[in-house]
Amino acid sequence: MNDKILSFHARVVKDINEQLVLRLIHEHEVISSSDLAKITGMRPSTIFNILKELSAKSLVSFYGKGNSTEKGGKKPYIWALNKEAAYVIGLDVEVNEISYVVMDFSGGIIAKKIVKLQTGLTLDDLAQNIIKVVDGIIEKYNIDRDKILGLGIAFAGVVDYKNGIVIMSSVIPEMNFPLLEKLNCLPFPVLIENNANAAAIGLKWSGKDKSINNYIMVLVEIDKNVSGLGIGIVIDGELYHGASFCAGELYPHLPTLKEILTSVRNRFFESPILSNYVSSLESVDIEFLIEAAHQGDEIAKLVLSMIGNIVGQTIAPAVGLLNPDTLIVAGVISEVEDVVVDSIKKAIEMSVLSLASDALTVTADKYHHYSVAVGAAALILEDYFRLPTVK
Repeated sequence: MNDKILSFHARVVKDINEQLVLRLIHEHEVISSSDLAKITGMRPSTIFNILKELSAKSLVSFYGKGNSTEKGGKKPYIWALNKEAAYVIGLDVEVNEISYVVMDFSGGIIAKKIVKLQTGLTLDDLAQNIIKVVDGIIEKYNIDRDKILGLGIAFAGVVDYKNGIVIMSSVIPEMNFPLLEKLNCLPFPVLIENNANAAAIGLKWSGKDKSINNYIMVLVEIDKNVSGLGIGIVIDGELYHGASFCAGELYPHLPTLKEILTSVRNRFFESPILSNYVSSLESVDIEFLIEAAHQGDEIAKLVLSMIGNIVGQTIAPAVGLLNPDTLIVAGVISEVEDVVVDSIKKAIEMSVLSLASDALTVTADKYHHYSVAVGAAALILEDYFRLPTVK
């Protein structure tokens, strides 16, 4: 083996070791150099040199000294990521609005907001609006452009994430539009993904239970005249896209909120809040219902429970097929977890084997409306912290 090949392999090993240490520090939040040596099997001197290099790059910071073992000895040095080393931006692009989050290097959210705007009817309009929003974020929060790791963008629809092409989406009528190409003026990497897939990745970076490796993220959108359901599938810790990026695109017929409200209009008189809307159902949106439920309105809770039942029935075949350990509900209805989760769980129990439903945990994502934007930002972190491979 010649010197060039040896040099190449040495660099690859060094890169992999550095990335492994960096990822372990992220996963543990704070960790001692001695624990890093135990987990990785590397020599303490190797770990010391890696931490020295990562510290020189301002990627990690000395956190303090830990406690000595029962046998005594030197106190271990504790390390953490330098949160201010870099930032990522995530956008959830919908019709007439963009929700965004800004996250620091450790995945902590430092800013979030919903921007109302016309996303545009053409690809050029859409690209210009995205650039405008990103520029506004950078200016508003005074972010150093050189510290931005990248921008993640999520859409409802079918997305070719490898080539940055949105194959189909409700945001604009164009098909197969090369959004990544239109954003190449941005001075940092851009990743584009389906919204439910992005939310699923977000859970990997925000979830406290690192043992969850097989799960389904269900992103529910339901309002007056629009309803939809997207599914992000994670198998053995990896996002599953399918042969043509269509995994999870069930395209079920879900009733609109107006249709559901119509079916229970005769009970509105039982509600001190909804009784005023018997003849104006179009004035009731999902946020109104959620607020009513928070105030204890039983009819509002009934409607949200009905939505949960519909979601449970729709997702049950996927649960039976994939047998995940966890199902996470994302989107605005996750704000009423106590009502929606229970009805989803009961609907699934009625449709699949008890062996599958008994092993299933159903929960709600904690970021609610921002689940997708958080996931879009997490796409960049997932890519950055990914261990390099030798081809």
